[in-house]
Amino acid sequence: EEPPVVKLSKKERKKLAKQKAKELAEAVDKNQGREPKTEEEKASEKSKKDEKKKKSLPITRERRMAGGLKVRDIIIGDGLPVKSGRKVSILYEGAFTNGDVFDRNQNKGNPLTFRPGTGAVIRGLEKGIEGMKVGGERIITIPPALGYGKKGQGHTIPSNSTLVFTVQLLDVGGR
Repeated sequence: EEPPVVKLSKKERKKLAKQKAKELAEAVDKNQGREPKTEEEKASEKSKKDEKKKKSLPITRERRMAGGLKVRDIIIGDGLPVKSGRKVSILYEGAFTNGDVFDRNQNKGNPLTFRPGTGAVIRGLEKGIEGMKVGGERIITIPPALGYGKKGQGHTIPSNSTLVFTVQLLDVGGR
């Protein structure tokens, strides 16, 4: 009889992967007759990796836009820019300012597709992706007035909630 399958959270999977990578590295070192790395060597390698990471993620300063909207680019894309009326496909994660996620679509096979300027999504999201280029990733902080306002959204989003969307732009199509 097989043991039950346990679902791990993303955080737990990352932690387990790090642990397994460490065990593997130690086993390889031991197998090749090398001494395991000292904490100092590990720290040096980590700082080099962190430097590389910083260079690959050009996080920009937060920009304040009309209506209290805030945007910060994590990755600046190099494809077509978003224009009103052109169909866009995005992956996103919507969270409250405390980090609790209320909605997400990370499925590349079925991204959220809509035309900015048509009211298909909340105004803050439409305005927040303006000028974004394909391949880009952006954090958009949406004040209640450009989100769901005083009404909220059912039991999911309370009234007057500030929302934080992390958006990845996959495609900008034609009209």
